Amino acid sequence: MTDQVETLLAEAARLPYGEARTVLAERALREAEALREPEPAIAARLALTQAYQYGGEPAKSFATFSRTVAAYDAEPGRFTEWQARRVLWQFKWIMSDMRRFPEIPLRRTLDALDDMERRYREAGAPQAVYAQRCRVALHLGDEPAVEEWLHRWETTPRDDLSDCRACDLGGRAYALASLGRYEEAVAVGGPVVAGEFSCGVQPQSVLCTLLTPYLKTGHLDEAAEAHRRAYRIVQGQIGYLDDIGDHLEFCALTGNETRGLEILERELPLLERPPSPAQARSFMTGAALVLRRLMETGHDGLTVRRAGRDVPMPELHEELAAGAREIAARFDVRNGDDVHTRRLAATLAAEPLVAHLPFVSPARRGEPDGRIDTDSRTAVRALFELGEHEAGLAALREAGDPAAAMEAAKELADLDLDVGAAQAYAAAADLYRDAGELLAAGCAMRLRAKCVYFASDDLAEISEAYAQARAALTAASDMGQPDAGQRREAAWELAGLGYDEAVALEWAKCYEAAAERCQEALDTYLALDDQIAAVRARELLEGLREETEQEG
Repeated sequence: MTDQVETLLAEAARLPYGEARTVLAERALREAEALREPEPAIAARLALTQAYQYGGEPAKSFATFSRTVAAYDAEPGRFTEWQARRVLWQFKWIMSDMRRFPEIPLRRTLDALDDMERRYREAGAPQAVYAQRCRVALHLGDEPAVEEWLHRWETTPRDDLSDCRACDLGGRAYALASLGRYEEAVAVGGPVVAGEFSCGVQPQSVLCTLLTPYLKTGHLDEAAEAHRRAYRIVQGQIGYLDDIGDHLEFCALTGNETRGLEILERELPLLERPPSPAQARSFMTGAALVLRRLMETGHDGLTVRRAGRDVPMPELHEELAAGAREIAARFDVRNGDDVHTRRLAATLAAEPLVAHLPFVSPARRGEPDGRIDTDSRTAVRALFELGEHEAGLAALREAGDPAAAMEAAKELADLDLDVGAAQAYAAAADLYRDAGELLAAGCAMRLRAKCVYFASDDLAEISEAYAQARAALTAASDMGQPDAGQRREAAWELAGLGYDEAVALEWAKCYEAAAERCQEALDTYLALDDQIAAVRARELLEGLREETEQEG
């Protein structure tokens, strides 16, 4: 790969997903294609497909992914082992998106799924295929098939192409909820909600999935907390337009129409450029339900601000409901049934499941449980953004809420305020440690180390941050964990820390030390049978050894 393409891809990888990252990845692909050499273009297309997926432009990823698959089928030897696996991994994204666009023929979608299954079976990794077949059956409203594929999904051992543990549990919870098996959905999603497993899209996605199951099973406090936690994470993010629609529906079903209207007015601009028709339909459905409930409760004289004008509520309700019906009808034409129209009609006519569910718990209204309310969280974030880190940290520590500190840290990191993020992660670690949650403290310290790496040019400071994180995770491991799953999680965190530190040491041209850390990470990944992470670590290790030889 040429230096220019490699530099552009590295710059893109440091940015959050969105327009800036996508533009850099597109530029990298143009540079790579101008070279007329396969290898740089392979890396650029893989990166651009991911940027489109997570940046809210999934339709654009069809072309880049198709070209990647064609290149692989023509010359598989041009792909590294990690890149070949990445092609298979991205198949899952494309399959999910093919269901979201009614203009893609159903036959083409099913053929693509058959192709995915062939490739996954050749790789000895069928579990993710069963998950995809379950999701297709859900889309088609074929409940017996959903039950069958869900059973295969649940009973087939995980492999290195399975979704991460958090997404795997979240997907199964969604299938169970769709079947009306609400208690089971709550149980399956529980470990993700509790923070035992997480990833870039969890726990927000599973919290959204469990909104209705919580209501149906009488877990009302959990339902309110799920809405609060998940919506804070997804608000304003176009890639979560469908989840925002589910939050609007939840507001309408719990007597919180005013809260729903607040969300609708805030998020309505996202509807101008929806990632897919399916996501647009979800948002319009939830919004139409909120507006219907507001009109029924005597607020039909209100207006909603949209595109520079105040739109009367009945007019906007009719426009959004009609838009949702039109998209549902397109799916039904494609699929040859009326499943989506019937589902939509049921949702638009739904009545509240709870007369009124307070979204502020009794503790937040006055009982000292140490939690921070939404306004206080906003104030804390503002303090950090203004550079008043000590005041922000003092507020977090005074509240004693490690989850709030973690959320503040993540928001700051997303804003590239890495110094403040590192301090907030450290505060979270202290709070977790005080509560006896050593593994959570170690995880927070690992994230702190990465922020220090991004914020500092001082190798000694960076190395000390990683040493502190290693000490925290080692302390958690030495104490032992309640079950095998948590012991494995501690091992994964230590391996990830070693890999991250190897990258930091590589940046500082400390190749021998970086290779040592990377070897430790690789050994752990192999012991955990995490083949994808192992391939990635092995490639880094080989590069580090080459650099060491060149330096020598």
